[in-house]
Amino acid sequence: MRTGTSFARDWQLIKVARSMRRHDVAGPLVRRLLAEAPPALVERVTAIAGRLGEEDGTALLARTEERFDPSTLMEGLLLMWGVPCASSEAADGSTTITIGGDGSAVCETFADARVAAPYLAGYARALQRDAVLERGTDGRMTIRFPPRGE
Repeated sequence: MRTGTSFARDWQLIKVARSMRRHDVAGPLVRRLLAEAPPALVERVTAIAGRLGEEDGTALLARTEERFDPSTLMEGLLLMWGVPCASSEAADGSTTITIGGDGSAVCETFADARVAAPYLAGYARALQRDAVLERGTDGRMTIRFPPRGE
Protein backbone atom coordinates (compact mmCIF):
# COMPACT_ATOMS: atom_id res chain seq x y z
CA MET A 1 0.00 0.00 0.00
CA ARG A 2 1.27 3.45 -0.88
CA THR A 3 1.90 6.03 1.79
CA GLY A 4 -0.91 8.51 2.11
CA THR A 5 -3.68 6.29 0.76
CA SER A 6 -6.52 4.87 2.74
CA PHE A 7 -7.45 1.23 3.14
CA ALA A 8 -11.03 2.01 2.04
CA ARG A 9 -9.83 3.58 -1.19
CA ASP A 10 -7.50 0.66 -1.94
CA TRP A 11 -10.29 -1.82 -1.15
CA GLN A 12 -12.62 -0.01 -3.58
CA LEU A 13 -9.98 -0.14 -6.30
CA ILE A 14 -9.50 -3.87 -5.74
CA LYS A 15 -13.25 -4.48 -5.94
CA VAL A 16 -13.54 -2.46 -9.15
CA ALA A 17 -10.56 -4.28 -10.68
CA ARG A 18 -12.10 -7.67 -9.89
CA SER A 19 -15.53 -6.80 -11.27
CA MET A 20 -14.41 -5.11 -14.48
CA ARG A 21 -14.05 -7.12 -17.66
CA ARG A 22 -11.00 -6.71 -19.82
CA HIS A 23 -11.29 -3.37 -21.62
CA ASP A 24 -11.28 -4.04 -25.35
CA VAL A 25 -11.55 -1.14 -27.75
CA ALA A 26 -10.17 -3.00 -30.79
CA GLY A 27 -12.98 -5.58 -30.91
CA PRO A 28 -15.89 -3.14 -31.13
CA LEU A 29 -13.85 -0.94 -33.47
CA VAL A 30 -13.19 -3.82 -35.88
CA ARG A 31 -16.83 -4.94 -35.74
CA ARG A 32 -18.10 -1.43 -36.60
CA LEU A 33 -15.43 -0.88 -39.22
CA LEU A 34 -16.31 -4.13 -41.00
CA ALA A 35 -20.06 -3.52 -40.68
CA GLU A 36 -19.82 -0.09 -42.28
CA ALA A 37 -16.91 -0.65 -44.66
CA PRO A 38 -17.10 -0.97 -48.42
CA PRO A 39 -16.15 -4.42 -49.78
CA ALA A 40 -12.67 -3.27 -50.86
CA LEU A 41 -11.80 -2.22 -47.31
CA VAL A 42 -13.15 -5.49 -45.86
CA GLU A 43 -10.92 -7.32 -48.33
CA ARG A 44 -7.88 -5.30 -47.22
CA VAL A 45 -8.62 -5.93 -43.52
CA THR A 46 -9.00 -9.68 -44.07
CA ALA A 47 -5.74 -9.77 -46.05
CA ILE A 48 -3.98 -8.07 -43.15
CA ALA A 49 -5.57 -10.56 -40.72
CA GLY A 50 -4.17 -13.42 -42.81
CA ARG A 51 -0.68 -11.96 -42.77
CA LEU A 52 -0.89 -11.36 -39.00
CA GLY A 53 -1.95 -14.98 -38.46
CA GLU A 54 0.99 -16.19 -40.51
CA GLU A 55 3.41 -13.90 -38.63
CA ASP A 56 2.08 -15.06 -35.24
CA GLY A 57 2.20 -18.71 -36.30
CA THR A 58 5.76 -18.32 -37.57
CA ALA A 59 6.80 -16.68 -34.29
CA LEU A 60 5.24 -19.51 -32.28
CA LEU A 61 6.81 -22.16 -34.48
CA ALA A 62 10.23 -20.61 -33.90
CA ARG A 63 9.79 -21.18 -30.14
CA THR A 64 8.44 -24.75 -30.23
CA GLU A 65 10.18 -28.08 -30.28
CA GLU A 66 11.27 -29.30 -33.69
CA ARG A 67 9.01 -32.37 -33.75
CA PHE A 68 5.85 -30.72 -32.41
CA ASP A 69 2.75 -31.81 -34.31
CA PRO A 70 1.18 -28.80 -36.11
CA SER A 71 -2.42 -29.99 -35.70
CA THR A 72 -1.93 -30.64 -31.98
CA LEU A 73 -0.38 -27.21 -31.57
CA MET A 74 -3.29 -25.57 -33.46
CA GLU A 75 -5.90 -27.45 -31.43
CA GLY A 76 -4.17 -26.47 -28.18
CA LEU A 77 -4.09 -22.81 -29.21
CA LEU A 78 -7.76 -22.78 -30.10
CA LEU A 79 -8.70 -24.35 -26.78
CA MET A 80 -6.42 -21.95 -24.90
CA TRP A 81 -8.12 -19.02 -26.68
CA GLY A 82 -11.51 -20.36 -25.61
CA VAL A 83 -12.58 -21.47 -29.09
CA PRO A 84 -14.26 -24.89 -28.88
CA CYS A 85 -13.07 -27.34 -31.48
CA ALA A 86 -12.97 -31.05 -32.23
CA SER A 87 -10.07 -32.91 -33.76
CA SER A 88 -10.21 -36.13 -35.75
CA GLU A 89 -7.57 -38.16 -37.54
CA ALA A 90 -8.18 -40.00 -40.81
CA ALA A 91 -6.71 -43.34 -41.84
CA ASP A 92 -4.25 -41.59 -44.17
CA GLY A 93 -2.74 -39.67 -41.23
CA SER A 94 -4.37 -36.34 -41.99
CA THR A 95 -5.99 -34.41 -39.16
CA THR A 96 -9.13 -32.28 -39.28
CA ILE A 97 -9.97 -29.64 -36.68
CA THR A 98 -13.58 -28.46 -36.72
CA ILE A 99 -14.44 -25.14 -35.12
CA GLY A 100 -18.05 -24.77 -33.95
CA GLY A 101 -20.65 -22.92 -35.93
CA ASP A 102 -22.37 -20.71 -33.36
CA GLY A 103 -19.67 -18.08 -33.78
CA SER A 104 -19.92 -16.58 -30.30
CA ALA A 105 -16.59 -17.98 -29.09
CA VAL A 106 -14.91 -17.08 -32.37
CA CYS A 107 -16.22 -13.50 -32.19
CA GLU A 108 -15.24 -13.27 -28.53
CA THR A 109 -11.66 -14.04 -29.53
CA PHE A 110 -11.43 -12.41 -32.96
CA ALA A 111 -14.16 -9.69 -32.97
CA ASP A 112 -15.56 -10.91 -36.30
CA ALA A 113 -15.59 -14.19 -38.24
CA ARG A 114 -14.37 -12.29 -41.31
CA VAL A 115 -11.16 -11.60 -39.39
CA ALA A 116 -11.01 -15.02 -37.70
CA ALA A 117 -11.01 -17.15 -40.84
CA PRO A 118 -8.04 -15.51 -42.62
CA TYR A 119 -6.12 -15.17 -39.33
CA LEU A 120 -6.58 -18.86 -38.53
CA ALA A 121 -5.79 -19.86 -42.11
CA GLY A 122 -2.54 -17.89 -41.97
CA TYR A 123 -1.68 -19.35 -38.58
CA ALA A 124 -2.32 -22.91 -39.77
CA ARG A 125 -0.24 -22.36 -42.93
CA ALA A 126 2.64 -21.10 -40.81
CA LEU A 127 2.49 -24.28 -38.73
CA GLN A 128 2.23 -26.54 -41.80
CA ARG A 129 2.50 -25.08 -45.31
CA ASP A 130 -0.16 -27.33 -46.88
CA ALA A 131 -2.79 -26.82 -44.17
CA VAL A 132 -6.11 -25.53 -45.50
CA LEU A 133 -9.00 -23.73 -43.80
CA GLU A 134 -12.48 -24.20 -45.25
CA ARG A 135 -15.59 -22.29 -44.23
CA GLY A 136 -18.85 -24.18 -44.21
CA THR A 137 -22.24 -22.70 -45.00
CA ASP A 138 -23.34 -23.47 -41.43
CA GLY A 139 -20.73 -21.14 -39.92
CA ARG A 140 -18.29 -23.93 -39.08
CA MET A 141 -14.65 -23.70 -40.03
CA THR A 142 -12.51 -26.73 -40.74
CA ILE A 143 -8.73 -26.77 -40.75
CA ARG A 144 -7.23 -29.74 -42.59
CA PHE A 145 -3.66 -30.80 -41.88
CA PRO A 146 -2.50 -33.33 -44.50
CA PRO A 147 -0.15 -36.11 -43.34
CA ARG A 148 3.39 -34.88 -42.86
CA GLY A 149 6.26 -36.62 -44.56
CA GLU A 150 8.79 -37.63 -41.93
